[in-house]
Amino acid sequence: MIARLETIQDIIPIFREYLGWMRKFYTIYNFDAWCEGGIKNLQDDFMAEARVIYVLKESESIVGFAQVNQHLRFNGDGFAMAEFYIQKQHGRSGQGRKLAEYSFDKHPGPWEVAVTLKNKDARMFWRKVVSSYTTGQFIEKSKASFKGTGFLFNTHLRPCDIKGDIIY
Repeated sequence: MIARLETIQDIIPIFREYLGWMRKFYTIYNFDAWCEGGIKNLQDDFMAEARVIYVLKESESIVGFAQVNQHLRFNGDGFAMAEFYIQKQHGRSGQGRKLAEYSFDKHPGPWEVAVTLKNKDARMFWRKVVSSYTTGQFIEKSKASFKGTGFLFNTHLRPCDIKGDIIY
């Protein structure tokens, strides 16, 4: 089941797990301080109007989440996948793809998903998901100010929404 996060306390344990996994891509000298800062940002994002967190639940337990905001690195307008995580034991089950596509469908328009260069598994995942979702209608872009890749696409341009010259 995928739903919008109702209370911030519900996600803190899995968010800490996510931060523990993410630290392998960054130089972190004080994990506890970094973690507390991340949780404070998560709480601020939870309260912000233009930001939303979706959770993936299995038997009432949160096994993944997607955080959508409008903090863009490549586009001038649209939505960004700010944070995304599926617990390792639930990986490669198709649940991550479902959560990503659910998020895209809930926020029609221009999108970007930015991934650090060091996170090769995430780059492969997003390349597959975005390519499938858009039937190849996306741009993969890099930028000097960001050490990573951006996957840029528009949910309004999905071929399944085009019938003749009319976009639904």
